[in-house]
Amino acid sequence: MLQLPDLQPDDLDAWRHDGYLHLPGAFTGEQVAEIAGWVDDIAARANGEHDLMQHYEVTDVGPQIARSEYLLEYHAGLRALLTTGAIPELGGRLAGEPIVLYKEKINYKLRGGAGFQPHQDAPAYPHIDSHLTCMIAIDEATIENGCLEVVPGLHGGDLRENGDGCIHPDVVAQLDWQPLEMAAGDLLWFHSKTPHRSGPNRSDRTRRAFFLTYNAAAEGDQRERYYADKRAYFADTSAGSARLSLVGGFDGVSPTREQLREIGALR
Repeated sequence: MLQLPDLQPDDLDAWRHDGYLHLPGAFTGEQVAEIAGWVDDIAARANGEHDLMQHYEVTDVGPQIARSEYLLEYHAGLRALLTTGAIPELGGRLAGEPIVLYKEKINYKLRGGAGFQPHQDAPAYPHIDSHLTCMIAIDEATIENGCLEVVPGLHGGDLRENGDGCIHPDVVAQLDWQPLEMAAGDLLWFHSKTPHRSGPNRSDRTRRAFFLTYNAAAEGDQRERYYADKRAYFADTSAGSARLSLVGGFDGVSPTREQLREIGALR
């Protein structure tokens, strides 16, 4: 489906210097429409179907889906896109070694959807030391609908945390945050220690995106182990607000079971 972008020396220099690389126009409009169809199908499924992990949030327009995880069972094309061919090959070129899929998710950020506090991804990724993430923009991402914001050049180490996996507010205030607006079909690669955040969706347009995390193949295929641990964590944890990760940072609030039944989210 995807032709491998021709990385130039300047691209690799930008990756090493900034800790992220934006590749506009990686997918055609027709390809984006096909991927969006897969996303719509997955969003409509119930939590737990074929081990699908669905996360929801309460917004001003009612309960809505916030995230889907564990997605490879649904569409052969999606599995191929995430695990073979251009995307993992390109990520391997950035990483300097072959990579394998560690985890995959769709963040929806529908109208009124909540944002994510400033964080580095690394604290949420046990079992591996070397990892990077690819974002595929399904919709246009703008400041108004909660695009990603990053801090360039600060991916070389761990920043002081707030005790729940997010960057301490005192550190956040000192950082130079840059919004990364994207068109549908763009790719964004970022290092697992690149500081990033995003605001809420204050528009009437969705901001759906895939976030695909890969680890060095030399560290082994850890995907099933990661999801087994995450399922156990969620089974053992009760939180008053929506928690989408092994660490905090999501600003959304969880619906009640009655609200989930009303929207057909429970089997």
